[in-house]
Amino acid sequence: MRHLGAIALLGLVAPVGGWAEGNLPADPRDLSGVWMNDDTLDERLKREGRYRLDPNETIEPSFRTSPDILTDEYRAIYEDLRAARARLEEGAEECRWPGMPAVLTYPYPFEVLHTPGRITFIYEAESQVRRIFLDRTEHLPYDELDPSYNGDSIGRWEGNMLIIDTVGFNTQTLVWGNLPHSEEMRIEERIYYVDEDTIHNDVTITDPLAFKQPIKRTIVYSKRPDWRIREYSCMENNRDAPDALGRRQGGVVAN
Repeated sequence: MRHLGAIALLGLVAPVGGWAEGNLPADPRDLSGVWMNDDTLDERLKREGRYRLDPNETIEPSFRTSPDILTDEYRAIYEDLRAARARLEEGAEECRWPGMPAVLTYPYPFEVLHTPGRITFIYEAESQVRRIFLDRTEHLPYDELDPSYNGDSIGRWEGNMLIIDTVGFNTQTLVWGNLPHSEEMRIEERIYYVDEDTIHNDVTITDPLAFKQPIKRTIVYSKRPDWRIREYSCMENNRDAPDALGRRQGGVVAN
């Protein structure tokens, strides 16, 4: 199994329109294949010819959204969440689905499949699936839009750029920097090739209840033709799993 370290996030901003820097593939609308976030900690170490950090070395994520962007109401929610996380033992994490937008920068690959009227993203992390509907121009009506981890996504092509609009999120997920959000969160993605083996995803996140301003970032992915998607579940190493009576004990610091 691939060893994948802590998440390190990329904070670049692509030029408006995000046009190609190199040769494009024969069909620049074909995103099929396995892709990997180029700025995970493991990928950065590989580029430096290393396999692990030195014992006393730490690397801060290259992108993290400051909690200063939160409204007063959601800053209070953030502080409550931070206090709850402080009770976990060092190195312990809750086992939960990452959901959107965190899954976009997880240190695991994903596969893109094209089928009529739809593009499907299959993530190795928790075997999550996103379905991008190209045969719809509107989101599901309110009474059919059940809040979910990955939301309801509709897509369209503008030239060779895939534009994805996603709404309908639950509030179980966190935005980069462990920031909470409301069910009003909306995520727009603009995905395009910069060369035949590299795509950019320009992401804009808005939430009128939680964020004072939009969150913008660009994620860089490279194609991995020799890779395959495997099965990964954090439940295999869940230090805070419930016992037979449903009580959570492992990984939590006692009062």
